[in-house]
Amino acid sequence: MRLDRVGNTKRNIIVGELDRFLGIILPFIVRTMMIHVLGAEYLGLTSLFYSIVQMLNLAEMGFGSAIIYSMYKPIADNDSKAINALLKFYAVVYRVVGIVITVIGLLVIPFLPILTKKEVPADISVYVVYAIFLVNSFLNCVLFPNRRALISAFQREDINSNMHIIVQILMYGLQIIGIILTKNYYLYVLTIPVLTVTYALLCKWQFDKHFGIYKEEGELDDDIRADIKKQVVGLTVRRLATYSRNAFDSMFVSAYLGLKMNGIYGNYYYVMDSVVMIMAVIRTAMAGGVGNSIALESEEKNVQDMHRINFLFMLMAGWCTACLLCLYQPFMEIWVGKKMQLPFYMAVAFAAYFYILKMGDIRSLYAESVGIWWNTRYISIAEAAANIVLNWVFIKNFGVLGIVLATMISYFIFNFIGGAIILYRCYFKNNSLSEYFLKHVRYIIITACICTITYLITVPVTLCGIPGFLIKAVISAAVPVILYLIVYCRTEEFKNAMPLIRGLMRQKRDGK
Repeated sequence: MRLDRVGNTKRNIIVGELDRFLGIILPFIVRTMMIHVLGAEYLGLTSLFYSIVQMLNLAEMGFGSAIIYSMYKPIADNDSKAINALLKFYAVVYRVVGIVITVIGLLVIPFLPILTKKEVPADISVYVVYAIFLVNSFLNCVLFPNRRALISAFQREDINSNMHIIVQILMYGLQIIGIILTKNYYLYVLTIPVLTVTYALLCKWQFDKHFGIYKEEGELDDDIRADIKKQVVGLTVRRLATYSRNAFDSMFVSAYLGLKMNGIYGNYYYVMDSVVMIMAVIRTAMAGGVGNSIALESEEKNVQDMHRINFLFMLMAGWCTACLLCLYQPFMEIWVGKKMQLPFYMAVAFAAYFYILKMGDIRSLYAESVGIWWNTRYISIAEAAANIVLNWVFIKNFGVLGIVLATMISYFIFNFIGGAIILYRCYFKNNSLSEYFLKHVRYIIITACICTITYLITVPVTLCGIPGFLIKAVISAAVPVILYLIVYCRTEEFKNAMPLIRGLMRQKRDGK
């Protein structure tokens, strides 16, 4: 089956961006109310427990991604029998994973006082709150994750996004009402597992409606089962590196600098991560199409597509980086006030952190679609270890800046450089790795110059508050676009990327 890649991508992006928009605005409102009504310590406690849960989810061991990858070929071949067997296998595995997460989570309980640094609000029991987060993790594992995976494999993330939009509105709406009317942190936390159950039931309903022909039945072939097990090992260590970026970072800040600083750091991270989530919609929207392309197209066609997509993606990342650099501090002053602001160099660090994270996105999308997690297991371990060691060393010498620097360095060396080397060795064997790196060097230099010019143009704007922020926002949005067009409009890269843009626009005009 050849999927409608462009059409699905467009539809996924439209619905996904709405989902992400709500996923930024609604939590922003909740965070703001929590800071002003409950206090920064409550926000730091929430960030800490989310980080712990992220680490517990390593027990998931990457089965989800491995099985989505395993579904691409059966979908392309219209092999319903193999899809059914994968659905059944996935369901069984995740029941076991849910039990494992619960057991490991219980073992963490004695260490909670150390991580919270005795700054827990007097009216809160960390054990009760932690138990609620742990129950939510278990529910996520046992309530129909296989159905969500199949929807993703068919490149219908718009279905998942529509359900998520409904759940987000309900959950954050209840949290806002709860904070205003009751000021009760327990009620805020309880909404999380309640809405997890709601989302799972919606997912089951949508799955039965769109993909009801598939059932959890049959057994996997031995070779498919062996391949999944092999890829899971690579995915597990890959996830260790991925989760360590924020989870370990938050734990170090909380343990060394306290819950209040963790809340302040979390605010800056939240702003950056909101932009990351917006761009993640584009990446997620393309995932099923890229997997389908890997299954059906040649290596040469795929590497050309990767370069075209990566070029456009890095233009967007550069534009977002310029906006972050110019608007971080004005926004934080309006949102939380000067007392909860970090120095300007932290805004620079977070903007650079964002850009470095985006450098590897499209390459990693192709790596995931090829399924080379096993090959990346050693660099993933190295990245996680380097991040932990550098966090420990840097936080003592540079404070909260050291946390960002540690993650940037470990990601750039092991994920971006190491991951690209492995992809080209394993799949793009007949293509130039140096060409890929040289393109990124050029992107970095041009983006750094554009960000600097844009920031210098905003400096003379001395108005404070919302008027000053709006003026800087207009400058930050417009200047990078103009400069990028001046630099790239006559280049071969820009010309090669235009058919992709026209294809998306044509789909929009045709209403497909």
